[in-house]
Amino acid sequence: MPVFNRGERVRISESKRDSEKIYIVKDIKKVRKGGALYLLKSLEKNSVLRLCYENNESLLERIS
Repeated sequence: MPVFNRGERVRISESKRDSEKIYIVKDIKKVRKGGALYLLKSLEKNSVLRLCYENNESLLERIS
């Protein structure tokens, strides 16, 4: 089951280069082998879409 919901603001905690960027969860897909695939959109002027796969270990952290 996905941990995050659509519209939530998240940050990728493991990526040292992009740890400052904040993303919005645009879409979520469950993966057959377990885990979830998140489509993230950055909150920048020139926004970027990014896919992030999560299983047991979470790379995303919720921004309040």
